[in-house]
Amino acid sequence: MKWFNDFKAYLAQKIKYTASDPDNFEVKWTFRATRVQLYSLLMIILLIVAFLSGLFVVNGPLASYFSKNDVTIERKKLEEQHLKIRELNQKINSQEKYLETVRRVLSGEIIEDTTISALPEVADVSPGDINSEPTENEKELAEKVKDDLRSGSYKKSDKSVPYFSVPVKGVVSQKFDLVNHPAIDIVTQKNQTVLACLSGTVIYSGYTQKDGFIMIIDHANGYVSVYKHNKAVLKKSGSKVQMNDAIAIVGNTGENSSGPHLHFELWYNQSAVDPQIYMNFNQ
Repeated sequence: MKWFNDFKAYLAQKIKYTASDPDNFEVKWTFRATRVQLYSLLMIILLIVAFLSGLFVVNGPLASYFSKNDVTIERKKLEEQHLKIRELNQKINSQEKYLETVRRVLSGEIIEDTTISALPEVADVSPGDINSEPTENEKELAEKVKDDLRSGSYKKSDKSVPYFSVPVKGVVSQKFDLVNHPAIDIVTQKNQTVLACLSGTVIYSGYTQKDGFIMIIDHANGYVSVYKHNKAVLKKSGSKVQMNDAIAIVGNTGENSSGPHLHFELWYNQSAVDPQIYMNFNQ
């Protein structure tokens, strides 16, 4: 065990440590210690520094700072997650309600008890801003259709209705596409009144997150018309309307709308048809 004895002697060897002025080599301080004593002293100093550092972080000002930051961050994350979940739930509920309504409409079921009492208020709609005056041609056409409807000249077997009145006149910004867009979008004047394209019964008048204020009217002979993204709806579910009656105001409501326009759908026997086949929307 010679190496062990040599190592033990190495640690027990005393060494003199001095500090002197470099200019005149005057000794400032000096001490003697074995290597074991020196290493032990260094270990004790390191342990004390580590212990004090731990106390400073865990119980000192830094501990309070980090703790508060962690709580604040976690609380903010939880609040953001809660808001996101609530928003998603609202969107899902609105979409489910809309899809159920459309399903019932297309299956021929009349919605009996749907009101708009719970809809958001529209405070900026002034009656003086509404342009509801139809043209002379529209008045003449409306009278013809009303007379035909009163006389019962339409038959259930007819595949088309002879007369339709356009809900609004304007520029067709997006045309009918049975797969991707089973409707047409009409850009028109601000606060333009939306008119009923034919006599019928309002079977849905409400609001959804995606499509804003919606009006759906059931007409004779299997026809249903749909009006979306309105600024406001003027009729309640169950209301009877005549052709050219004011039913809504053109708007820009709902997430699917990027500007004021009317999204207009026309359905025949539960299938979407191109409204431009039946009506001329040009101003």
